[in-house]
Amino acid sequence: ETDAVELIYTKFVSLIASSPSVRTLVPFSASEISQKGDEVFQLTSSGGDFGVERKELDAAEPQEFPNDMIFEQDPLQIVNSILPLYLNGQILRTLQESVASELAARMQSMQSASDNAGALSKKLSQEYNRARQAAVTQEILEIVAGATALE
Repeated sequence: ETDAVELIYTKFVSLIASSPSVRTLVPFSASEISQKGDEVFQLTSSGGDFGVERKELDAAEPQEFPNDMIFEQDPLQIVNSILPLYLNGQILRTLQESVASELAARMQSMQSASDNAGALSKKLSQEYNRARQAAVTQEILEIVAGATALE
């Protein structure tokens, strides 16, 4: 017997940030179907650059059903068929957010690695050029010193 089922996952905030999050799956409450802070992300591109548009959703207001509403099937049967779909959707959503967070973190770390490699390459190039220039200068000084010694 279980009192509660909570799903802990990495929530995708943006391409450079993510946060740990907890979503309660059971006990199920009709007001928790759409929670405040739920978001819809859309991948966009403009000028050859990718971007993400984020739209935050407000919590859904509970709906009242009229007392004279007639269900074609037993309400318990309806709930028993919809609840697994809801739980699958919530689990799929958290998995997608976790994957998006992981890929964003990988992309950020690869960008940092590329930037660091570029800076290291530039620094090594400068050191090599200084050493080469020092060797050329030393050879010129030796030639000049040899020429003055002959005079």
